[in-house]
Amino acid sequence: MVVLIRKRIRPAQQQQRRLLVIAGIFSLVALSMLGISIAYLYTPRRITPCGLVGSHLCVDSKYPPPTPPYRTYSDEEVASFAVTKDILSQPRTFTGGTPKIAFMFLTPGPLPFEFVWEAFFKGHEGQYTVYVHASERDSLRNMWRSRVFQGRDIPSGKVYWGTIEMIDAERRLLSRALLDLNNQVFVLLSDTCVPLRDFNYVYNSLINSSFSFVDNFDDPGPHGLGRYIEEKMVPEVQPYEWRKGAQWFAIHRRHAILLASDYLYYQKFRDHCRIGEENHNCYPDEHYVQTYLHMVDPGGLSNWTVTHVDWSEGGWHPRSYGEKDVTVDLLRHLQSIDEHVHVTSDAAATVTTVPCLWEGVHRPCFLFARKFLPETAEVLADWYPSEENRDNTSTAASEIENSYRSNCPQRLQLTEEDCKDSTRNKVVSSQFPFPFRS
Repeated sequence: MVVLIRKRIRPAQQQQRRLLVIAGIFSLVALSMLGISIAYLYTPRRITPCGLVGSHLCVDSKYPPPTPPYRTYSDEEVASFAVTKDILSQPRTFTGGTPKIAFMFLTPGPLPFEFVWEAFFKGHEGQYTVYVHASERDSLRNMWRSRVFQGRDIPSGKVYWGTIEMIDAERRLLSRALLDLNNQVFVLLSDTCVPLRDFNYVYNSLINSSFSFVDNFDDPGPHGLGRYIEEKMVPEVQPYEWRKGAQWFAIHRRHAILLASDYLYYQKFRDHCRIGEENHNCYPDEHYVQTYLHMVDPGGLSNWTVTHVDWSEGGWHPRSYGEKDVTVDLLRHLQSIDEHVHVTSDAAATVTTVPCLWEGVHRPCFLFARKFLPETAEVLADWYPSEENRDNTSTAASEIENSYRSNCPQRLQLTEEDCKDSTRNKVVSSQFPFPFRS
């Protein structure tokens, strides 16, 4: 026989249990309503770089940008949108053989570092092409001593600092380089640029990157947004789209095609981004490429450049490196920098420091550096490993020291003390040649 025993629950306990259940239900409802309210009011439209790396790394800006007022687009704008959409929608695949990097040199005349570049390129034929825009080529004879640059000049026009002719030269270089269908990355370099890494490191870094390296940021100060003239730039270029950055880029083919074929936005900058107080001293080379590519494909840009420039001295031009500045410590320092810095030009001078991410991996930023004066050419050429010693860098330090000590003062015209410093750098570089191996 089964005996059922019922446990009698006192009325007070029943009442307490009911109150707990009701309180729990009310709590769940309240939390749900709070969550819905937060999601409705504060959900961002998309994940931003600031959200990934921390808001303390980003300059305060209006994000997302305000929705532009509805307007009817011109025929030229619609045509530009259609071409841009088609180019950017193409899959980034290459089946035509070995992809190449187009190295495009923008220079007034001879390249003081042509033998440094010759050593950099040696042994890698078929992986690169060279194009040179030399604005003073017609007045020079026997300009090239290195075979790498012979016959690589393109028809060139005059280039004046701070004018649209600088952009014309860039587009001229891009147009010629695009004729080679194997060129997949396009690097713009000046006559004062030198490589910081060996060719394989540079090639793999750029070919395997999914981003184009274009320096651009939102500068609300007089040297940024202060150069924007709204009545002349609208409606095609809105103020929140305006960007500033360094001129030197490394871009993928899709972005090179856009720059070479653009007319609508190029025309805007040609006519209304000019030097002079009446034009707010607008410099096209600091704004056109940066603003245009940010407008059409912001997600495809790194927002930092792979060419290092030192602006710490202030002024209109970056720091120049002379012969006595070039040391192993300097070059190692340039190689080791793994954060990119932007400083706004307003009174706040807001500094933004962002880590350099290569396909999500935090690595050093720079593959090239400028501005190196011509007087540093011999020192850099000596440090750069030639084909003969590239695989044999274990020469005794004492032998190298004796060799350089014997001819250093005559060859480099240095004092005895300076010669010792130069010799010391040579000994170190023999163990870790420039550009330093990765």
